[in-house]
Amino acid sequence: LYRLTMAALAAALATAVSAYNNGMGERPPMGWQTWCSVGECGEDHCFDGQIRAMADTLVLSGMKDLGYDWVVLDDCWHPTRDNATAELVPYPRFFPDGMKPVIDYVHSLGLKFGLYTSVGDRTCHGGWSPGSFGHYERDARTFAAWGVDYVKIDYCGSHDSVEGHRNMSRALNATGRPMSYMLCRGPYQQQDHWGYAPGIAQGWRATGDHHDNFASVRQQVEAVRGKASWSGPFGWAYLDMMMTGGQGCKDQCVGPESDQGHCNWTKPEHCPGMSEEEYRTEASLYVVVSSPLMVGTDIRLMTPIMKELLLNKEAIAINQDYKAVPGDAMPSCHGSSQEAWVRRLSNGDSAVALTNWGNHTASLAVCLDAIGLHRVRGTVAERQV
Repeated sequence: LYRLTMAALAAALATAVSAYNNGMGERPPMGWQTWCSVGECGEDHCFDGQIRAMADTLVLSGMKDLGYDWVVLDDCWHPTRDNATAELVPYPRFFPDGMKPVIDYVHSLGLKFGLYTSVGDRTCHGGWSPGSFGHYERDARTFAAWGVDYVKIDYCGSHDSVEGHRNMSRALNATGRPMSYMLCRGPYQQQDHWGYAPGIAQGWRATGDHHDNFASVRQQVEAVRGKASWSGPFGWAYLDMMMTGGQGCKDQCVGPESDQGHCNWTKPEHCPGMSEEEYRTEASLYVVVSSPLMVGTDIRLMTPIMKELLLNKEAIAINQDYKAVPGDAMPSCHGSSQEAWVRRLSNGDSAVALTNWGNHTASLAVCLDAIGLHRVRGTVAERQV
């Protein structure tokens, strides 16, 4: 990833999309999410002590000071519904004191908390946890009472629908508590300008699940190709969680993938599926396209590549420049089959990521005039970020 500082640019910045604004999501959110942190991606069990430990790590590692201030639970808390009230109850073996004490602890550290549900009647992880269909208002009130700040809604189970997406958005707003509403998947992904999503949510995932392999990185990034102007403040298309440093390890979990399985979260581990160069490509592209930076691996064990990429202040500043249109791909030189992902920053600088999707070492080049950087006067300063 390179940043080009120029005295003047001929090209003007475009105007970013205008999205639904409930006060949340002016900038792309940054934080940690459970998806691949204990066990392999998709195992996704989470626990009271684990969530507190991750929250502590965000603070003690300095990540919070850099902007990583979200703790988000994916399809891992495996609730049931109370027989009398139909309210959601976290799986007691994972959260023996319920969810609110955990959320209160996260808030006590100056962090924000997110939780997962589904628009249908079941969630996606095995289909044994209830979704929010038929309970949109009830679940919204529960989330607000617990102090939830972010609701990720998946598209699984029977009765998944666009109208369900809209109903949950209305229900969350009716609570009076500002909550980021993040769509995980749905028909909007195939629609122009993300369809109905910008009118009801602060974020929407652009494609399917991300896994710890390089082909998955490419799938994530291709989903936003040509769509840079479709995102902006209060409404961000997002790529799925970052795999930086490597997913958890298979031997951390034993037994069935259902809530009857057991995972040892007390010892952080990484079983990387990509090389360091591939993790650099992932991080660089997430930065340039201004995707929310949600880390899906175990941040308690910060390997050198994790520190290099996740604690990079200049890269974070590029990602968080909410006044600039997200980056997009273009030919790196006239007549070249190579491409560059380019973002014009609000101060006149440009961020450029060069990608090698092949299996062998390659020489990459960028021609300033080809990517629209016509120097009017002064000099160009280039530096690696």
